[in-house]
Amino acid sequence: MDQFLFSTSWYVPLYGLVGAIFTLPWAVGLIRRTGPRPAAYFNLLTTIIGFVHSLLVFKDIWSRDPQNPVINWFSAAGFDLSFALEISPVSIGATVLITGLSLLAQIYALGYMEKDWSLARFLR
Repeated sequence: MDQFLFSTSWYVPLYGLVGAIFTLPWAVGLIRRTGPRPAAYFNLLTTIIGFVHSLLVFKDIWSRDPQNPVINWFSAAGFDLSFALEISPVSIGATVLITGLSLLAQIYALGYMEKDWSLARFLR
């Protein structure tokens, strides 16, 4: 399980992107009969998943040395496009902080913009 968490730690920023993509129908007004609340809940769910994932990775990486995995993104005809990540307690701690603050801001916005029809557009 530890190796799985370590190898998927770069997925954490993608949860917010997935939430934004799936809430687009509410944000542009394609879905009107349910109101903007389902978009807010779905975006909140993806942020919670990202926060929990980053907490688990932080717990796992705390006792390890910093590592630099290289992720091959595209390779064709001798052209290799890859990027290197630094996975250390400091970088994962920053990820936990950012996802936690984003979660708190979304919870506050859900209550503050309760009756506002632009809630889905705000959370996108």
